[in-house]
Amino acid sequence: MASGEVAVLNVGAGDLKLSFDRNNPSECIRAARIVKDMLRRGYALLVEVERNGVKAFERVLEFREDTYEYLIADFDPVEAYQARKREREAEKAGEQAHGEIPATETRESKTPGGDEKGPGDQRTPRRGRPRKTLDAGTTRAVAVGRSAGG
Repeated sequence: MASGEVAVLNVGAGDLKLSFDRNNPSECIRAARIVKDMLRRGYALLVEVERNGVKAFERVLEFREDTYEYLIADFDPVEAYQARKREREAEKAGEQAHGEIPATETRESKTPGGDEKGPGDQRTPRRGRPRKTLDAGTTRAVAVGRSAGG
């Protein structure tokens, strides 16, 4: 399989290949729409990545049709372990003596309105793994349907 292709496995008529050839815009648009639809329908879309000199496949979380990019979780197991350890330590430090539940703010302080913003109006950034983008025109991918294997 050449770079910039998606091999779709387990379809009724056999395997299917999609390509993201930048010289053929209509083919790119068609492939992007199919990939987006496959993700919506629950297909497992795996892209080939190289981490520390080892090639492996990572699952695609999202696809950007406008830029032809796959979004995957940028996962480093060591960093994830250290981040979780820091979170646990912060939770332990924030607990009150004798296992008491900390007092919470009242509902009135969190209701929006007026010119003054209360502490409940501040938005916190979304938690989770950082995401990494990969160009579909240079990345090998494999798609497997939900019913594959059984």
